[in-house]
Order: sequence, then structure tokens, then C-alpha cells
Amino acid sequence: MGWGNIYRRRLKVFTLAVVIYLDYKSVQQRQKWMNKSKRTAFWQKAHERNARRLLNLIIELEGLWVKLGQYLSTRADVLPEAYISLLKQLQDSLPPRPLREVCHTIQKELGKNMDELFMDFVKDPLATASIAQVHRATLIDGREVVVKVQHEGIKEIILEDLKNAKSIVDWIAWAEPQFNFNPMIDEWCKEAPKELDFNNEAENTRTVSRNLGCKKLHEDNKSSNQVDVLIPEVIQVLL
Repeated sequence: MGWGNIYRRRLKVFTLAVVIYLDYKSVQQRQKWMNKSKRTAFWQKAHERNARRLLNLIIELEGLWVKLGQYLSTRADVLPEAYISLLKQLQDSLPPRPLREVCHTIQKELGKNMDELFMDFVKDPLATASIAQVHRATLIDGREVVVKVQHEGIKEIILEDLKNAKSIVDWIAWAEPQFNFNPMIDEWCKEAPKELDFNNEAENTRTVSRNLGCKKLHEDNKSSNQVDVLIPEVIQVLL
């Protein structure tokens, strides 16, 4: 991601933050002269308006903002219902990245052409998330697999989004001390980069499999130690 895109992304984020903040400050002043019923409706419209603004920008920018929006959609204890209702849409699968980009990433990482790695690679992904998407495929040796491919340039985007989110949270805490979300964003700054490390994810999958005593897909399902959880075998290197 070039510097031009970084600055455009940053500008859109901070512009929206200012727009939403000024909107709510205006509502705070204007609602003073309203009766209770009108005041409630006035606030509700403001929440709906700004929740829609936030959702539209999240959908446009994707990256970390999708994950943050998904998290916020579960926080009915923090956000008004208008936000929860709209942000729940982010729980659905996102639009997929182009197949050309996916193939380029695979070939760059594994150092081989697609036809050297796969007998078949399904074009349409099973699911697309903020960091990666997964495709069904068949290896040259005939094994059926699911391939998880990280979006091109997503690392730089996530790290930039974290810096922007931290700056906004710091600004809000300064302007409105009663809304201090620094503990939350500090935890995100620690944990979010870990999701970019698929080696770490692979090792975690193996650890869970060992701890649960799960069997691999190719093992006999009639074994006496069969459990109700099956963890897929991790294949990190395709030979």
C-alpha cells in the first residue's frame, strides 16, 4: 500500500471521526430545548445517522475496521441499539478478493506455479474475512484441502488502522474524559498483529488438536478414542 493510499485512508477515518463528534455535540445543545419524547426521538435519529456513516466507511475501508465493527456489534452494553443493529451486518462474509490476487499471493509465498501445486483450485471462496479468505482445492497428490490466503498488503493496512484507531481513542478520551476506551484499544494493539502470523495460528491449531485428543481426517473414525471434535491437519509447506 503506497503512501498516497495510506494518507487517503487516514484522512477518511479522521474526517468521519470529526463529523460524528460534531454531530453529537450539536445534538447535545439542541436537545436541551426539547421535551422528553422529542429528545428521545432526536437522539435515536442521530444514532441511526452516525451508525450508518460508520458502517459505510467500514465497508469501504475493510481491514481492521471490519474486525472492530464486528466486535462493537456485540457490545450492547456500550453502544446504542442503532449501532448494534447495523454493525451486525459485518458478521457476514465480505466480498472476495480477485482470484488473480489470490493466485499471485500463493505463487509468491510458495515459489511455484498454481498448476505445480494443485490439480484443482475452486475459484469461489468458502468464506472471506477481513484478513484472509479460504478456498477449496485438490493437491497434486490428490488430497483435498482448504487453502487460507492472506489478503495482499493486509499487514500494512492493519498496522496503519491500529495507529489511526489509537489516535482517535486518545482524542476522544481527551475531549470527553467519560469515554475512555484506551484499555480496549491497547489490548487490540497487542493482539491484532498476532492474527497476521499464520505460523502462530497453525501451531495453535496443533496445540488444540493435541489437547483435545482429536484425530486427523485420514484416521479411522471408528477408533475407540473418537471424540465429537475433529481438527483439520495443518499443511504449512506444499511439496
